[in-house]
Amino acid sequence: MADAPILQEPWWWRDVRPAAEVGGNLPPETDVLVVGSGYTGLCCALELARAGTDVTVVDALAIGEGASTRNAGFTAGRAGVSKQIDLEAAVGAERAAAILNEADEAHEHLKDTLRVEAIDCDFSPIGRFVGAHTPAAYRKLERKMAEYNSDGRDLFAMVPPEDQGRYVDTRAYRGGMLIKNAGTLHPAKYHAGLAALCRKAGVRFVPKTRVLGIVREGAGFRALTERGDIAARRVALGTNGYTDKAAPWHQRRVIPISSTIIATEELPEDLVRSLLPAGGAVIDAKRVLNFARPTPDMRHILFGGRASFLNIPLLKKGEILRKDLGVFFPPLAAVKLTHVWTGQMAFTFDFLPKIGSHEGVDYAIGCNGGSGIVMMSWLGRKLAWRILGTANRPSAFEGLEFKTQPFYGGKPWFLPIVGNWYRFRDWLDMKRAA
Repeated sequence: MADAPILQEPWWWRDVRPAAEVGGNLPPETDVLVVGSGYTGLCCALELARAGTDVTVVDALAIGEGASTRNAGFTAGRAGVSKQIDLEAAVGAERAAAILNEADEAHEHLKDTLRVEAIDCDFSPIGRFVGAHTPAAYRKLERKMAEYNSDGRDLFAMVPPEDQGRYVDTRAYRGGMLIKNAGTLHPAKYHAGLAALCRKAGVRFVPKTRVLGIVREGAGFRALTERGDIAARRVALGTNGYTDKAAPWHQRRVIPISSTIIATEELPEDLVRSLLPAGGAVIDAKRVLNFARPTPDMRHILFGGRASFLNIPLLKKGEILRKDLGVFFPPLAAVKLTHVWTGQMAFTFDFLPKIGSHEGVDYAIGCNGGSGIVMMSWLGRKLAWRILGTANRPSAFEGLEFKTQPFYGGKPWFLPIVGNWYRFRDWLDMKRAA
C-alpha cells in the first residue's frame, strides 16, 4: 500500500481549521478597522469591542490562516524578547529592565487569560530547554542566564551536559539552559478561543479581503480593499510577517522570514517520552536554529527551523528537515512525515517588538521568532488600550526607534546570503569544537 501523501498544511489544523466566516460583508464604516486576524488583531479587537467600540477585522486570508495557527506553540516571558541581542547595550539598563519585566508580565497575562476566559488550548507551563551546540555556546548561555536572572527570581538555570538527558536525548547538544517560565500550547485552539470571544463581544470579521491602501480622510481614514472602501476613525495594523504594500512605511521596517515545521507519523508514546523526557520544547542556541516539541497527545514530534533560505518547494524543505531530524534523533532516521508547513515571522532590524503610531495608523509588529504568542497577544491588548486612552502606563516597547536600512523595500533579497553565512558559521563552530 502506498504511503499517504504528506499534507502541506499545519498539523494543528487537524483539530481546528481556520474559520470559514459566513456573511463577512464589508461595512461602509466602522469605529476601528483592525488589519490582520492573528493574535495581535484579535486581542486588540476584543479589548476594543468590550469597551463598546464598533470593530471590524479584515484579513487577506481566512480568519486565522496566517502565522498564528502555523507556529510551534511556544510560550515564554523575558526569554522571548532579547535572545538575539545584548539588550542593555542596545537600549540602556533602565529600558532593558523595563522590557524584561513587561515580557514577564505578558506571559503571566497570557496564563491569566487562558484561565479566566476558559480557553482550552492544551497549555503546559512545563519550561523549555535551550541546547548549546558547542562549549562556547554554553558559555554564551551562561552570560544570558545572568542577564535574565538579574531580577533575582532565578527562573533560568544552566544544565550541564551530564544532566541534559532529563530534557532531551540527543548528542547534538553539550548541555544548555533551562527556561522555567515557559511552556507550550496548541496555537490553533488558542486562536479559535480568542476568535470566539471576539464574536461574542460583537467583533465583525471580513475574511479574504486584502487591504490595498490606507489614506487619510478628514479626522479619520479610508481603507481601500479588494471589495470596496471602508471609512474608519482609527486603523490598527497587526499584520506582522504578512505586512505588504498597503502599509509601505511599515513594510520597509519588517523582515519577513519563513520557518518550516514537519510532523512525524504517529509514534509510540514511550518513544516520544524517551526522546523528550520532560515533555517540553527544546531549541538550539545556533544562529540558524532548529527546535522540537511533542504534540499534546505525546504521539508525534514536531521539528522545525530554517530548512532553506532559497525559494524551493515546500516538500523539499520538509525532506531537508526530516534528514536533520534523523541526525538530531537517530531513532527517527527512517520516520515518515504526515505534515509539512511554513509561516511568515516578522523580524525587525534591532530584534525588538514595536508598538506605536505612524501618521495616525496604530501598529504592533515584530515577534522576531521569539515568543509571538505571548508578545503579540500582549501588544495587541496594549494597542487597544492605547487607542482607547486607558493605558495606565506606556509600554516599554513604545517609543523604540523603528529602523530600516537603505535600499530595503520589504523584500529581503539578502536573506540567502546572510542566512547561509550564519549556517556556515554554525558549522564551523561545531567542527572546531569536535
